[in-house]
Formats: sequence, structure tokens, C-alpha cells
Amino acid sequence: MKRILTAIAATMTIAGTAYAADDEMKPVMTELKDGIYQFYMAHYSSLVVITDEGVLVVDPNHEFRAEAMRAEIAKLTDQPVVKVLYSHDHFDHSRGGQVFKVEGAEFIAHEGCVELMSRDLEGRVVVPDVTYSDTHRIELGNKVVEMRHFGSSDGQCQSVIHMPEDKVLMGVDWHLPRYLVSDGRLNTYDYIGALNTLRRVSAELDYDTVISGHLPASSPELLAEELAFVEALYAAVWGGLQNGKTVEELKQTVKLPEFSAWLFYEENLPAHVERMAYAIWHGH
Repeated sequence: MKRILTAIAATMTIAGTAYAADDEMKPVMTELKDGIYQFYMAHYSSLVVITDEGVLVVDPNHEFRAEAMRAEIAKLTDQPVVKVLYSHDHFDHSRGGQVFKVEGAEFIAHEGCVELMSRDLEGRVVVPDVTYSDTHRIELGNKVVEMRHFGSSDGQCQSVIHMPEDKVLMGVDWHLPRYLVSDGRLNTYDYIGALNTLRRVSAELDYDTVISGHLPASSPELLAEELAFVEALYAAVWGGLQNGKTVEELKQTVKLPEFSAWLFYEENLPAHVERMAYAIWHGH
């Protein structure tokens, strides 16, 4: 855990934001725009939207976080939580929503998440009440929140969360700025799908504020940098495969020096090369 917290602090230093690892377990509610907040705690972010018709939350991210988030919401408004949106099915993001369900919240997710969430043997995921296929629009008070499915990325039922009028974007797991996760966390990662998602988000959506599902700060510039990394990784791996190189050779030879300052670049780049190669020939 200490290594993880140190890594988070280092990431935020790279991103230009001062952040102390000792504060990682402290609940922090940050107002991004009028009525729009980022709740950050324990390496997870949630979007909180407060209106005069109730509160909308994206991702409970475990029981203790959800309870802490509910307490922070109560400091800001007496309105109940009426909508809970799931970014995707992964249990570390989807577990813990019972505190919102007991007050009557409606849970919403992409249709592909239902069966995957039902696999939770601990029964800690609240099954969605409402599902959608391509796009789902929510109007609550004076706020509009859209869920868009651009295909698989980190998992098969990802929702891109976008507030078109407020120009707020939330990317969970497919957006982790300046941070290369280890190979053990890439086993469900569809790199071609992630590239498609990043391309479509950049081309089709209007935003000036970005939330990452795992870091306390992001920006449109960091999202653009992540797209540049995935484009460069794809080009290097695709080119190498077309020239007859094996995946093992590419793991040893592909270097992306313009991204060498990213956290865990040296340790984990080979795993990302391998996963990209797998996505190219396998599809996801």
C-alpha cells in the first residue's frame, strides 16, 4: 500500500499537482463547476452532481467510500441521491452502492454490465434498474448528464460520462494519465477499443474539465497526451508486426522516449507492448 500511495503522489507531481500520499484516505470533495463536484478518496474518483431535484453520483467505489461520499454530500445539500451511474462493471468501481439504494436511488449502466455484475459472489453490487445500448441522456434539475458507449476498452460495458452543457468529461480506467499499470491489470484491457474510445471522445465531445477515475486531477491536455501515447504505441507495435518481428522482440525493442517520464514506464512498457500486440491480432 505504501508503494501505491507513493506512486500516486509521484503521478500528481508529474501532472503538476501537489499531492501528499498521506492524504490518500482523506475524503476530498472538490467543486469543479456550479453544482458539479469530484469526490476523491483512496485512489478513486466519483462524479457528484447536485441539483434541486436530487443528487446524481457516478460510481460508489466500495462501501466505505460510498458512505464517506454520502456524508460529504450531506454537508452540501439535503437533497437525496436519486441517480447512481456505473462507469462499467469492474467490482472495485461498482461495489458499495447499497447506501444509495436504501434512499431510493435509481441505478443505471450499459446493458452489457448486468450479466457481468451478477457474477459478484459477495452480492455487493446493486444490479442496475435501467440499462441502455448506445447513448443515455439524464436531465436532472438544470443539469444534463450523458452516458455514451463507444465500445470496449478496460472491460466490455464502458460508459463515457459527459456533461455536454457544462463541458465535463469523466473517463474511468480507460483514462489514467501518465501512468502505466502493471501486466496483471491489463488482462481485460482492449487496447484497440481504448484507442477508438480516445479518438471518438477527442473528436466528438466538447469538454474543458476532465476527471480520471483513479487520480485526483486531470485535464484536457493530459487526455490528449494519453491519446498520443496510445497512437504511438499502436504505430510502433503495428509497424513491427508488419515487418515480421515477434512479440518478444517488440517487447525488447519498442521504446517511446517522449513518454519516458510517465510513472512505471521502464517497468511496464513491455507489458503494454504485448497487450497492444494481442489486441491487434485478437481484437480485444
